[in-house]
Amino acid sequence: MRKIVVLFGGKSCEREISVLTGVFAVNILQAAGHAVLPAYIHTDGKIYTAAGMTDVGFFRNFNRAKTKEIFFYGATVYALNEKKGKLKPLFKTEAALNCCHGGLGEGGGVSALMAWHGIPLASPDLTASGVLIDKCLTKVAMRGLNIPVVEYIRVNERDYQKRGAFLLKTIGSRLKFPVVVKPAHLGSSIGISVAKNEGEAKAAIERAFVIDNRVIIERYLKDKQDVNCAAYSVGGEIFVSEPEKAFGEGLYSFEEKYIKRGADGVRSKSDISENQGGRYEANGGFSKEIRDKIRAYTRTIYKRMDLKGIVRMDFLLSQGKVYLCEVNTVPGSLAYYLFCERVSDAKRLFTAVIEEAISTFQDEKKGFITTGILDGVQIKRK
Repeated sequence: MRKIVVLFGGKSCEREISVLTGVFAVNILQAAGHAVLPAYIHTDGKIYTAAGMTDVGFFRNFNRAKTKEIFFYGATVYALNEKKGKLKPLFKTEAALNCCHGGLGEGGGVSALMAWHGIPLASPDLTASGVLIDKCLTKVAMRGLNIPVVEYIRVNERDYQKRGAFLLKTIGSRLKFPVVVKPAHLGSSIGISVAKNEGEAKAAIERAFVIDNRVIIERYLKDKQDVNCAAYSVGGEIFVSEPEKAFGEGLYSFEEKYIKRGADGVRSKSDISENQGGRYEANGGFSKEIRDKIRAYTRTIYKRMDLKGIVRMDFLLSQGKVYLCEVNTVPGSLAYYLFCERVSDAKRLFTAVIEEAISTFQDEKKGFITTGILDGVQIKRK
């Protein structure tokens, strides 16, 4: 049995989906025999816990009075006694799991918090999280790995205010219409739209700036389909899932991603069409060439970006070509459905990545400055 903290919630617009993932992970890990402390990051920035957080219904009418505010100090979680104004040790954790979607939670905030307190994290670290939460930086990194990405233009809000008219002309000449407009730091389903002309592009960009300070404009892919593939590592070996087409038509909208099919992304394999982007076998699978390419890209990204835990890569498939769309360092329901036939099988999967985080933690600590010279004083490793 391990003592595990599961962090979820946060301030991002994806926090409601994060609650589903967090509650799911808490229940799976408890069913596997672990002691689990749910740590809900509220929109007020504080972290709370309660026994009732094993039920999604607890969050429909969140009652602060039924919770305990908690704090991390080293590997110990403390609860605040508001009446006495004192902190009481509540939970000595051995590992943590990040279930925050989007925002600072997925973008490195939780990773930094756990690293600061010396808690093994079964999720990607600060560096990888900070890069991969940004779609523009992701494209830069992927090009360095020779992994195809869709041609794009990025623009910051301040630059757009100064040179917006020039940008709109550039879109037409460089990318051609239609184009896909999306915020750079949010989920692939948030604030995304297609613009068929300059006027629609202007409106889409300005809508995206309402929720993000950086926008990415991509060339529109014809007959596009979204494909998911995930990976995790145990014992130094990387395990890659079979690629799966995501449910949805046209744009992969928030409604299609979560409302129509649920937070885990599961849809029937029989729903896969046999055209759009390459030849598919009669059983709904991919051709060997496409399958192998997607799995190879997934493995390369996981290894070269030094990822940890379960990470899902989202690809775009168009006219026989594969492009990396984005990397989800905290995928919905931790992408268990790409590895497990049954929900109950997730117990072994989640336990495995927790154990991997604990076993590799000592090696990770070597990445911090433990020796050297600071202001002329010799610092020794403890």
